[in-house]
Amino acid sequence: MKEVSIHVGKRIRLYRKMQNLTIDAFAGMISKSKATISKYENGDISIDIETLFSIAEALNISVNQLVDYENAVVGEIEGDAIAKRKTGKTRFYLYYYDGRRGRILKNIIEVQGVCENGINKANFYVDVEDYSNIYNCKFLYHGTMRKFDTLTSFNFKNQNNKVEQVFIYAINSFTHSNTVVGMMAGLSTQPIIPAAFKVLLSTDILEENEEMKEKLLITKEDMKQIKKMNIFVINQSL
Repeated sequence: MKEVSIHVGKRIRLYRKMQNLTIDAFAGMISKSKATISKYENGDISIDIETLFSIAEALNISVNQLVDYENAVVGEIEGDAIAKRKTGKTRFYLYYYDGRRGRILKNIIEVQGVCENGINKANFYVDVEDYSNIYNCKFLYHGTMRKFDTLTSFNFKNQNNKVEQVFIYAINSFTHSNTVVGMMAGLSTQPIIPAAFKVLLSTDILEENEEMKEKLLITKEDMKQIKKMNIFVINQSL
């Protein structure tokens, strides 16, 4: 399947760039030519299993992180006989305001359809430039999602730095709205310190504007609650 080769190729390019490896350097690590690596990354040729393991070892990742492709399934559009392809994955759009950079950062959580013991595998693409190419992101995290009636939680680990983990919690679990307020906590870089952010988590792409910024800023009311309880809490209302 051509789709599988394209998916694996995008994964290889993403992990290679995150480790600041040029195509020449990476080609030398697995004893392949630069042209061959380019074809791998573009999905032009299939990769044999031995080479796939060599690539994973060179990138210090598991083979599963390269081949986490889910087959599309065919279903029917309601009231129509036309077949419809479904990827089996769910996307959440996450936004937070980074005061150090003075801008809203857009991120994508992609949840895989297969669920085991109430837990779904998920990928977290941080600081995405273009929604049409989520592989063009600053950081990539792998982890899990757990969804309850009143709470959705995520646990992710940075693929470049396994020490760094991110935890995201959203109350209401999208029961009454497509967009909920939540908290994201983990290690922040430059400098490396524990940090927490107020986030908006939505099943839809939202417009990044001043209204969104106001919702993401820590308010005076937030500060009152923090001082009163000595706990960083997030106001659930939008």
